[in-house]
Amino acid sequence: MEDESFSNRVDGIADKIFIERWSPRSFVSDSIPELDLKKIIDAARWSPSTVNEQPWLFFTTSSDSSRFQEFVSCLNEGNQVWAKHSAVIGFIIARKFFKSKPRENSLADFDCGAAWMALTIQARLLGYYTHGMGGINRTDIGVRLGLDTEKQKVIMGFALGKRAKVSSLPTELQSKENPSSREDLGAIWKIL
Repeated sequence: MEDESFSNRVDGIADKIFIERWSPRSFVSDSIPELDLKKIIDAARWSPSTVNEQPWLFFTTSSDSSRFQEFVSCLNEGNQVWAKHSAVIGFIIARKFFKSKPRENSLADFDCGAAWMALTIQARLLGYYTHGMGGINRTDIGVRLGLDTEKQKVIMGFALGKRAKVSSLPTELQSKENPSSREDLGAIWKIL
């Protein structure tokens, strides 16, 4: 399903894969082939990271899995309403400390953000959409995934799948189902 609102975003000069990327809430729960999901996570694996630490872990479950509803229950109520219809729900976890140094990796969260962007762009290249979520219960996720919260940190959740028609969403969410605008390039880039 091509985004009808794309024409409103063509003021950018970046490659269209970046301009077309946005986070819908309307998903269909049709399963994603295992090879596609592997490609999406593998793209994240190749992301740059501080001294090649690769501090990320990805936990995913598909809509046809017995654990899917458990993952849905870790989302805030507002996200549960729409994310329960996605094909995949996942969580990105950061390793807080360096593998080879006895100190905290202050850039682990940043590196996980780079991996998230690679994941979401690979998903778009395969015809899927992603929606990142900060509205999650990090404590519950840590318990359910058996994380060592002294050494690991829940960064975010995400939904992944094909887009559904906007009419599949509750009425109050339908008006939000549009790509967001972006700051003008001059507002975020200062040449000195």
